Amino acid sequence: MRKALIFVALALGSQWASAQQSDAATVERGKYIATAADCAGCHGENLAGGAPIASPLGPIYASNITPDTPTGIGGWSEAQLRDALRKGRAPGKGWLYPAMPYTSYTGMTDNDVSALYAYLQSVPAVSHQVRATDLGFPFIRPAMLAWNLLYLKEGHAAGEIPAQGESAERGRYLVEALGHCSTCHTPRGMLMAELPDQHLGGAFVGGWHAPNITNDASGLGRWSDQDLTTFLQKGHNSVAVAGGDMGLAVSRSLSHLGDSEIADIIVYLRQVPAVASAALPAAPSTPAHVDPDKVEGPITGWRNLANNDTLDGAVLYQSACASCHGLDGAGGAGPELGRLRDLRSAHLNNLVQVIAGGINLKIDDRHILMPGFSDQMNNEQIAAVARYVRSTFGQVPGSGPDEQEVANILSDKTPVSWIINSAAALAWTGIGVFVLLVAWIVWRLFCRRKP
Repeated sequence: MRKALIFVALALGSQWASAQQSDAATVERGKYIATAADCAGCHGENLAGGAPIASPLGPIYASNITPDTPTGIGGWSEAQLRDALRKGRAPGKGWLYPAMPYTSYTGMTDNDVSALYAYLQSVPAVSHQVRATDLGFPFIRPAMLAWNLLYLKEGHAAGEIPAQGESAERGRYLVEALGHCSTCHTPRGMLMAELPDQHLGGAFVGGWHAPNITNDASGLGRWSDQDLTTFLQKGHNSVAVAGGDMGLAVSRSLSHLGDSEIADIIVYLRQVPAVASAALPAAPSTPAHVDPDKVEGPITGWRNLANNDTLDGAVLYQSACASCHGLDGAGGAGPELGRLRDLRSAHLNNLVQVIAGGINLKIDDRHILMPGFSDQMNNEQIAAVARYVRSTFGQVPGSGPDEQEVANILSDKTPVSWIINSAAALAWTGIGVFVLLVAWIVWRLFCRRKP
């Protein structure tokens, strides 16, 4: 009897230990899913939310997804998290806006949703009441029900294509479902839904231009696999530096994936149908030559730029940029400018954003930092620097932004369809017509009943 009890105790202990190991493995898998899905990119490193997500309709505030019950998701069940991820419906909010990329997350597997739920319930709870999102009429949450009926394909990430081979299948899951790359890199149509025929072909978001990442020559077609690997893991290569939200995605998500996952992503991206976008001028075959004897003396100290009214792009560049990029743009502490895609791109957003806001990229133990100059230069001066570096180092003649274009880019005036611009007027007109129609029907019925 005693031996039997000992045997039972050992068996129960073994089962308990196994269950503990299983739970720990599930949480660890959930942490990986949260990293690959870049949850921290919007919800913050502590996942307590609150940051405004730029949209053409107005700011959308990221939710608190820590297990705090009053302000976070501590009271959510796994089924409720699954509904938020796959259907865009959440407790206490109703229908979500697709700034939360449920049109991509809907492709997540049951096991990964379960693992993510276990992880989110294990992180430290943070009491943080996030500001309510208010986009104004008619962009109210119940309207998302109709939008979802049109554009949400539950269980299938937006834009995903059949993939050939196991590596590409894994890459598709990382790119389309977890990584939700199409949310930024695919242009949107009249009702703000992604355009399938331009999948990953480049789009404007938050004042930046998310470039074409298909295999077309205007996208990644001229990048080697090593170029792409370096960019995804380090945030920069010889022709590009990740800024804005892409910098955050590399810092908080992509740089933490393994070599095999990055390789899978590349295999899939090579299979995505090529989408032609604005052609990118070739990098100059020879670097620019700037004669130092013909250079006007620079302003002393880049911090004093705000106190100088010069609009000479060359002078501004020498004061603010040459110490890192070189007088001739050949690089040094910073990259060689003539090779950078954003400097030669037909879309000026990223060049302007970097001059104004800089680069702040943390990868592992490295910190890539370029100061922004929006506090030292006005919009006209930023435009002058952009024109100078494009024409001199990018050798793109006669092109560059003016003061108004810089103002539009920095204020995030993302172009939207006339339907979105006129949505309020159209909605009120529709309501007015409906009211008049009902009144007319009631009047006709009343007239028929009169003797």
